[in-house]
Amino acid sequence: MQGTVVYTLQFRAPLHIGERGIGQEQTRDYVPADTLFSALCTMWSLLYGIQSLANDLLARYGDSGREPLFLTSAFPFAGEVRFYPKPLRPPDSTPEFAKREFAKRWKSIRWVSERVFQAYLNGEPIALEPANNMPNGARRLLLQDGTILIHPDEWQAVQQFWDYEADDLRVYRTAVVPRVTLDRVSNASQIWHFGEVHFASGCGLWFAVQFGEARFQEQFEACLRVLGDTGLGGERNAGRGLFCFERREWTLRTPADPSAFITLSPWLPATQEQRGWLRADGSAYELLLKRGWLGSPVANNLRRKEVWMVREGSVIAYPPEFRIGQLVDLAPDIAPHPAYRYAYAFPVGVR
Repeated sequence: MQGTVVYTLQFRAPLHIGERGIGQEQTRDYVPADTLFSALCTMWSLLYGIQSLANDLLARYGDSGREPLFLTSAFPFAGEVRFYPKPLRPPDSTPEFAKREFAKRWKSIRWVSERVFQAYLNGEPIALEPANNMPNGARRLLLQDGTILIHPDEWQAVQQFWDYEADDLRVYRTAVVPRVTLDRVSNASQIWHFGEVHFASGCGLWFAVQFGEARFQEQFEACLRVLGDTGLGGERNAGRGLFCFERREWTLRTPADPSAFITLSPWLPATQEQRGWLRADGSAYELLLKRGWLGSPVANNLRRKEVWMVREGSVIAYPPEFRIGQLVDLAPDIAPHPAYRYAYAFPVGVR
């Protein structure tokens, strides 16, 4: 996509992104756009001050056409192969006699490679198994315990991340680590568990940003650099979430005449018209409950209000356009300041 920059994050430490569950055992294997945006806003206030964050960044989202940037969630990558959330509507190119079986297998997939995603956008056939006697030697296309679908031409590109003991691709592993805490009064110990994601060497997360004005890119990258040195996600004081980043071009080609879009970030419709798109024929979506704590130093013991957002990978039967969504204030009534959550769609057109 023209004017869009891709950033790849290579982690120097395990990553923990909170997930619903008891304690901190659960962790996401990607970073939602609203979480990433909030972390970058914290770095913006650190570098440029609270007034700059409010006036130069957040306030511009209230003025259509002056938005500073739109960003995707951060998804896994392996070397040169980027992965996308599986579109929630099975591809229309599947033959009629095979649609039921294909849809059943499609449901278990979590990530698709960029080549597969490209084929989906343009209505091209998608294979779940390699054809016989393929010259590139692909033995199977469903990898990482069946959660990742690659294109046959990407088989060789992912071989350097192959786990020969498991005989499968391993872009990342999720581990639950035991931890111990001590009571301050009695010194009694108590065990608890902490979930974290470990990426293979040469793997990590990527996300895309479309800047409204070029001047925002320099400030954005300064914030991203500080975020990499301080950590993303939970347990940053223990060294979790440290990363370095690289800037790359986005090679994704979208169709010239899209009739629908896939959102690559969690989306909260801002108008009744946008909510109506969810009920349109051809839309396929899931809702994601967003909750958590305020990260402000003056209100870090307060919970944000809960909100339901449309999940990444949802297919919306409406031609794509930016500025779909909103910044939503989720501050509780007793909070001393607003708590904005990023909820704009990042639309990619589908034929």
